[in-house]
Amino acid sequence: RFLTPERKIQTDPKSCQDLDMFWPPNSPDLNPCDYYLWGVLKRTLTSVLTTRGLLEAAIIQAVANLSRKQVAHADGRFRHRVEAVIVRGGSWIE
Repeated sequence: RFLTPERKIQTDPKSCQDLDMFWPPNSPDLNPCDYYLWGVLKRTLTSVLTTRGLLEAAIIQAVANLSRKQVAHADGRFRHRVEAVIVRGGSWIE
């Protein structure tokens, strides 16, 4: 749910409200981009990209290649992660 139906990454918290998605203001443990997407991109983008344009194009392509199953998995982990943060009294879980 961190992608729009057009499969675009949401970077603006207000635009996520339109998707009925809660965007934790300051919690990498509860932000799908932090706990899932960046790790996937890091493993996917293994070549050296020498310009910003090449990096942007590679990121866009990698996100476009994410399967619905991958996105659903990341989204499905959200409730578990919220519960883990609550158990830890709001502290980090990773």
